[in-house]
Amino acid sequence: MLPRTLLKGKNFKDKLYSEQYLSGVWSTLGSENIAHIMANSGLDYILIDLEHGLGGFETISKQVLSILNLETAVMVRLPDHSEISLKRILDAGANAILVPQVNNTDQAQEIINYSLFAPEGRRGVAVGQIPASDFGYKPEEYFAKANKCLSIFMQIETLEGVKNLDEIIKMKIDGIFVGPNDLSASMNLFRQYDNPDFIKTFNEIRDKTLNSGKLFGSLPFDGQDLKTLLENGASLVPNGSDHMFLKNSSQALIKKILDMS
Repeated sequence: MLPRTLLKGKNFKDKLYSEQYLSGVWSTLGSENIAHIMANSGLDYILIDLEHGLGGFETISKQVLSILNLETAVMVRLPDHSEISLKRILDAGANAILVPQVNNTDQAQEIINYSLFAPEGRRGVAVGQIPASDFGYKPEEYFAKANKCLSIFMQIETLEGVKNLDEIIKMKIDGIFVGPNDLSASMNLFRQYDNPDFIKTFNEIRDKTLNSGKLFGSLPFDGQDLKTLLENGASLVPNGSDHMFLKNSSQALIKKILDMS
């Protein structure tokens, strides 16, 4: 039997490739309690943000364990491209990774090397003790199936990344994800989402990715909301965050009180 983390990873990967609409949100505050509350609603995945969010490596394992017995998968956006980050995140039990700022095949290949066990990569092996292998209770099973159960998405956020997209999508990855803020900024069109050049570039990334047989994802933005993205082939569209839910609920309460005054 697979370790629980791999079973969840396999199920999440199957969902991604099934073309069903998936529900997912960002976990940015580093809280295992908030992660559990969100996941227990029935979400398909939470996306822990280590690039811009709070918390660190120590909070990943806590969040993974807090929802281990739920069906919700754990995806992690990396803080950087380093080998140590990949080790810590995967050893903690992440089911999928989102890699920011991938601009060329050299960067993409390094991430793949650090993410996969030999012979497909050169990920460090500590299966006798890590949370991902049920703390070493299923080391052989974890080593044998970890590569196959992991989903890897690369973020295209710069014009250099767009230029190299044709080669990046040929690599051993599952999908491409667009960061619209960074992409528009790199085009000197920050958040000008109605600009024809931005629209053309976004559509080019999406269409090339889907036509290659790879999965596509993006953050929602003006002109491309959750419904539009999903209906146009996106598989990974995180919509909302723990921070946003708390902020919006607090603001709604204040407005309600003020309206009553």
